[in-house]
This record gives sequence, C-alpha cells and structure tokens, in this order.
Amino acid sequence: MNFFGLAVCVLTLLRVPLIAQDTQSTRHAPLPDSLFSVDSVFVRGNELTKHFVILREMTLMPGGVLTQERVSYDQNRIYSLGLFNRVEITPLPSTPGKVHLIVDVSERWYLFPYPIFGIKDRDWGKVFYGVGLVHTNFRGRNEKISTSIILGFDPSLRFTYRNPFLNAAGTDFLEAGLGVSKVRNRSLAAQQGIDNFDERHFSASLAFGKRVGIEHTFFISAGYEIVDIPDVLSPRTLSPNGKDVFPFLKLGYSLDTRDLAEYAGYGTYARVNITKYGLPGHDVDIVRYGGDLRKFIPLVGGFVLTGRVFTELTYAGPTPGYNRVFFGFGERIRGHFRDVMEGERMVGVSSELHYLLLRPVYFQVGMLPSQFGLWRFGVSVAAFADAGTAWFRSEPLALDKFARGYGVGLHFMLPYSFVIRTEYALNEVRRGEFIFDVGASF
Repeated sequence: MNFFGLAVCVLTLLRVPLIAQDTQSTRHAPLPDSLFSVDSVFVRGNELTKHFVILREMTLMPGGVLTQERVSYDQNRIYSLGLFNRVEITPLPSTPGKVHLIVDVSERWYLFPYPIFGIKDRDWGKVFYGVGLVHTNFRGRNEKISTSIILGFDPSLRFTYRNPFLNAAGTDFLEAGLGVSKVRNRSLAAQQGIDNFDERHFSASLAFGKRVGIEHTFFISAGYEIVDIPDVLSPRTLSPNGKDVFPFLKLGYSLDTRDLAEYAGYGTYARVNITKYGLPGHDVDIVRYGGDLRKFIPLVGGFVLTGRVFTELTYAGPTPGYNRVFFGFGERIRGHFRDVMEGERMVGVSSELHYLLLRPVYFQVGMLPSQFGLWRFGVSVAAFADAGTAWFRSEPLALDKFARGYGVGLHFMLPYSFVIRTEYALNEVRRGEFIFDVGASF
C-alpha cells in the first residue's frame, strides 16, 4: 500500500490554510426531477484528459431524463476514474424542457516518480519500501503505465500497462504485466518441521477484455509463471526439481453499478471467474473457480447497508503451498484479523451499516497547484460483522469452523482516493482487538 500521497497531504495540511467547500454546493439552483431532458453535455477543466474518457462513464446523455440521483451517480462514477480531485455536474436551462449539462473537473497530477512505503497483507510487521514511476493518464486516455522496485518484505521488480481504449468507443481494453519477486512462504503446513523459506516468482501476463455499457466487463487473460523454491530439504513444488513452470488461462466477468469505487453508497459489484493453472497430465494441473458479490443499499436517514459473499474453490490436481487460499493475509476476518487460516477452498460473508458523520467536502489549499491543492475529506461510522473459513478438499465444509467477529469503527475518506479505517472488533468468545487498516473493507 503506497502512503506517499497520504504523507504529502498530511504534512501540507499542517502548514497551509484551507478553504472548505461542500461537495453538494452548485452555482445554480437544482432543477426538479423528471421535468427536463438533457439537450447537450459540455466538459470543462480537462486540460489533458480526453472528453470521451469522461463521457464514457456517464448515464445522462442527450435525450435522457434529468434526475438529481443520476447527476450524483455520474459525478461519483467520473470521480472513481481516479483522474480528478473534484467532479461537479451542473444543469443549465436551454430550450423549454431541456438543459445543458456542464461537467466541471479538476485534474489530478498524473506523472509521479515516487518513493514507496507500505505494508504487505495488511500486516504492519511486513514493511516494504522502494521507488516507482507511474503515469496514471498517459496520452489523456486513462492509460496506466507503472514500474517499481520494491525492497524489504517480498522484494520485487514489476512493470504494468493498462489501455482501456483500444477503440474509440472504449469497449475494448488491454492489460499487460511482467514481474519478478521473492515471496515469503505463507503456507502454515509447509512451515512444519523446517525453517521457513522464500519462493522466487517470475510471471508474465496479457489480458484482453470487452466493456459492455458502463456496467458489464468480460475478459480473458493468459500468462506464464515460474515458481522456484531452492535450498530446501524436500521439494516444496509439485515438480521434484524444486521449480514449477506452467501457463495459466483465466476467463471472467464482472458487473459494477457502484456509484463510488473507493467507498460505495449505492449499487452492486459482482465477479465470477475460472482459472486454469498448468496443463492436464503435467505437474501443475489446477482449476480454480472464484466468485464475489457485493451489495450497497441506501436506507432512510443517510444510512447505507452493505453486504458481501465471496468464495474460491479449487479442483483437479494437487495444490502447492504457493497456490493455496488464506484468511489472515489479503482477506481478513475482523475479530480474527491476525489469525491465519489456510486451505484449498474458502468462503466468507460480511456486512456493514454505514452512516456519514461528515459528508465529503472539498478543501482548497491556496499554496499548492490545482492538481495537488484540491482535497476531499469525509468521515463515516460503521457497525460490521464478518465470518469465514478455509478448508482442504479432504475436509468437509463445517459451520462450526467458521471464524466470526463483529464491531464498530470510524472510516476516513481522504484525498487521492485514500480510505483509512480505525475499528474495534470482538470475536465469538469476545476477545477484542483494535484494527488500523487502509482501504474500504469491501
């Protein structure tokens, strides 16, 4: 997790004056719902970003019926691109019964040579650091190019590229990645009886996808991976020589109707995928099915009810330690936040009830350029409950093995799409723990 942008914001906040601006403020009185249709859409403030990148995220287009709900939804969808500090859509009357939509954006800076400092697997005992270079809006087309060198825990060298506009309509996209890393063994079973060990990984991948509308995405990804585990007493790979070399192929689909990706208040996210590792009859021959469903339901009084159900299921050949699934690393159960559960299959459920204590507001920092000087802050309080388990194929799925937890917390929405959570959780035997984490829980 990269804290460079957050550190800049906090340090600058301590020494420069701020001017607060409510996110709901507009220069013109809002027009009533359903009485007006959209005549035209104008975009302003995008010095680098192409117009079609912004328009691609909008549901309000010429001929559509104007509602305040759709205006708010489109503002959040455009903000979720991660290219802008602020997005504001203002309707202006044009001909009788019609309005012009003025989309005002304030662009973020897009080219960052940056130091890297963060934590791995949401564990503050696994610190990494390094240096990277990222262009978040190459050619003004929302293309992402990044390269990084990371030292400390799980050192790596990586290059990634994403182009969401292979065609002018923005329906076809491409992603590519290349990486070399040394990864500390996670498998609890593999740690028994010997000293822990490191895994050396090399991977290359290429993905193509199609986006249908603004909600549906289909993709296919193919790649090649090498896992080398040298200098151990017995092989920790499926290949007896200590090195697994295999291709992989992944097919997937996702549905995303969320208003704001970083901290949604409305909509649905769903993902299903199937991944084939290796080839039939070879050392590595695994099939994994994955699914993830998240729902965000606005309630009366500013409350939002959220829920998530997810699973990973492995079939076919034996599963090496480096390809198993875990709770206690990327996925966590609050109340068992630091407890590790290992298996070939996993299932989890989670629910939260949010309430906005401070609706996101903007602060203009007068001493900084516009790309850095417009900051967004909000605070939410949440009550939550989590449950989940991981198990091996030789074991039955048992309800009494589900780890469970519940609690409350404060969530802070910060500039540059950072979310920080401070929470207190209890498990099923009421053992408590404090949690400090980065990013929305789901």
